[in-house]
Amino acid sequence: MLLILIGSVAAIVTFLLVKFNIFKSIHGQRAKSWGIFFLPLVYTLLILFLFPGNKTVVFASLIILGISDSLAAIFGTLTAKKYYQLTGDNKSITGSAIFFLSTFVIVVFLSGTQFSQYELLIHLVEPLDVLLAAISIGLILTAIEAISSKGTDNLTVPLFGAILLLAMNENPGSEFVLNFFTGIIMAALVALLSIKYKFLTPSGSTATFILAGFIFGFGGWKWSIPIMAFFILSSILSKVRKNANKEVETYFEKTGTRDYLQVFANGGLGGLLVIYNQFSYSELNYYIYLASLAAVCADTWATEIGTLRKRNTYNILNFKKIEQGISGGISFVGTLGAFLGSLVIALSGFFWIEANWFYYFLLMIIAGLFGSFFDSLLGATFQSQGQCSVCSKITEKEIHCGEATTHYRGVKWLNNDAVNFLAGVSSGLFILLIF
Repeated sequence: MLLILIGSVAAIVTFLLVKFNIFKSIHGQRAKSWGIFFLPLVYTLLILFLFPGNKTVVFASLIILGISDSLAAIFGTLTAKKYYQLTGDNKSITGSAIFFLSTFVIVVFLSGTQFSQYELLIHLVEPLDVLLAAISIGLILTAIEAISSKGTDNLTVPLFGAILLLAMNENPGSEFVLNFFTGIIMAALVALLSIKYKFLTPSGSTATFILAGFIFGFGGWKWSIPIMAFFILSSILSKVRKNANKEVETYFEKTGTRDYLQVFANGGLGGLLVIYNQFSYSELNYYIYLASLAAVCADTWATEIGTLRKRNTYNILNFKKIEQGISGGISFVGTLGAFLGSLVIALSGFFWIEANWFYYFLLMIIAGLFGSFFDSLLGATFQSQGQCSVCSKITEKEIHCGEATTHYRGVKWLNNDAVNFLAGVSSGLFILLIF
């Protein structure tokens, strides 16, 4: 109880210090990083909500952050010659390599029988198991650190580090470790191919590696095939639509290759569900997962198929004609695309469903269409829209005709990525209400 109190007080104090710009850097500039707030926050959350009975795992994840992040910062700053940027902060290739090596060494050192009496980290005996576990955890956490910015790695690294360590601790056999390592290899392959064929930006590819690593590693083929079906087929469809009708992209917030926010918006809920299912198994989790994917797939296919050619588009609220591509618009062909997207996800998960096949397909298709229409409803009401100061078009873009757009309507923070995520959530809630 004392540890929870200390963490909570520290989180509140550091939030106020950062919020009101009390901290200053050694250069006299105001600090922009929230890292000093995220550290006590994640400590408190892990102890209080996620791992109250596994405090050693929490401390081990904080050790990884403290040592690996510090060494990466030191050596990355002193020796780095090449930098890269995925989301916001500049990262060094040397720093990321040091982070991986340090995490690898820590996991190896604190694994096996020599520390099992203290219940630290993972209880692996076979050297190969220790090696594969250390590589898998090192790669995932390095990718998470690389994509984090503004101090968020102080939250994400300990959080997901603790999740990985606890999963390994609860499944100490060779089969789980090998399956997880195989999932990491598959995730890396998908990420590399996504960059090669320009389906994703570097940040999107990194996010895909993280997301796919958890889904492939924890969920196996049962959870992997549906999201692979969505990602591969939707990416191909997007390329086809772009070549057929480029004009409509003037309305879209983001075009071309997808970035990390789009990846997490479409698959983030699925990633959270597979992690939750790892520690609290239920077939209901899988139904929610499929429903959320059906929603984002239905919405994606509604847009891509509905805008393959110029056709009449109507506002979902009043059914008045609107410009094709404006948020909140629907069409007959687009609705057909949403149906097909839902059907694809239903088919991809069918082999692992024991329920009546007719009701299963009906449920998934309804859930997908529900999420797609909910997305359009948000697009027509609360989604942020801007107006071009040059051509006066209504658009999701922040820059149009070379000039910054002015806010036209909607909630400023509710962009297309947030709407897509909420569409998946809405279908998941729909499944919960049905069951």
